[in-house]
Amino acid sequence: MNRYDTVTCEIDLDAPGKASGWIDLSHSDNRHDFGVIRSPIGVIAGGEGPTALVVGGNHGDEYEGQLITRRLFEALEPQDVAGRLILVPALNMPAVMARTRVSPLDGGNMNRVFPGATGQGPTRALAGFLNRHLLPRAGLVIDLHSGGGTTNYLDAAYLTLTGDPAQDRRGAALARAFGLPWTMVVGLGSTGGDLDSAALAAGCAMISCELGGMAQVSPQSLGHGWNGILNLLAHEGIVAPEATKRLATGPGCQTRFVDLGAGSRQVTAMRHALAEPLVELGDEVAEGQPVAKLYDLFDITQAPQVLTAPVAGRVLIRRRNGLVGHGDHLFVIGPEIAPEALDRRIG
Repeated sequence: MNRYDTVTCEIDLDAPGKASGWIDLSHSDNRHDFGVIRSPIGVIAGGEGPTALVVGGNHGDEYEGQLITRRLFEALEPQDVAGRLILVPALNMPAVMARTRVSPLDGGNMNRVFPGATGQGPTRALAGFLNRHLLPRAGLVIDLHSGGGTTNYLDAAYLTLTGDPAQDRRGAALARAFGLPWTMVVGLGSTGGDLDSAALAAGCAMISCELGGMAQVSPQSLGHGWNGILNLLAHEGIVAPEATKRLATGPGCQTRFVDLGAGSRQVTAMRHALAEPLVELGDEVAEGQPVAKLYDLFDITQAPQVLTAPVAGRVLIRRRNGLVGHGDHLFVIGPEIAPEALDRRIG
């Protein structure tokens, strides 16, 4: 049995073949004092070769990754896999069941608590289990996200630049193989406590992504993610190319790179208002271009406040809700990065 704090898993993670089981979280409260909270886990091992860990449900209100991970377990057999796939479709099951970004048990944001800890609540216990028992087995980690209930993202992979040229070239190759329409370039540890940083610290190759959002399932985003992960696993020699051809529903894209790091800027409301967007997700905007109007909630005689783009680039992220308050971001805008410029930056 694999154990970390109050989390256990009885499945043999190293056995050949195809198997499923649960990651069991024990938590004593009014609802769960006599039982466990179960999150499914699947392993498909077809022989010698690399191991990929695929995670969905890091945040509970993000659904494309949960579906893609389950579809991989349904569709693939050991003969399709040259190495091993470890599939965790609902890492933060308490948040998944509550349809929330964070866990209702302790308010923990799973993607801010890695590498986990003992004695500090269920979210850190789950993160610690993954960090201790799953990351050491993986050569490649794929963390599938979407924009959740608040935001909508371009369908994009993340390329985390670490400053290590070899590691960064590896990350860029993974992003190109994933073949999502866009790749957002960020710095290491830009959020802190995320799975990306934990995987890189464990010596794994790492890629994560955003697929749509608004707590909905987008057929387009789901398709991009499904075809992308099949292409990536085939590129890494984990899934046979024949299986990818059999299961893919369309070709991958030649990804385009955008700056979600120092070159990007937010468009932020500084008052309570109704926001009228003037641009769409993915639009190219000029610096100073009007992107939204804010209407006072109570005084219809006030002229709307016009918000403008603080930088030229693409609209990478858009807020879902029209009712906004002080400090709410409406958009994130970032410039596109030419492939040759990215290669020079990596070195």
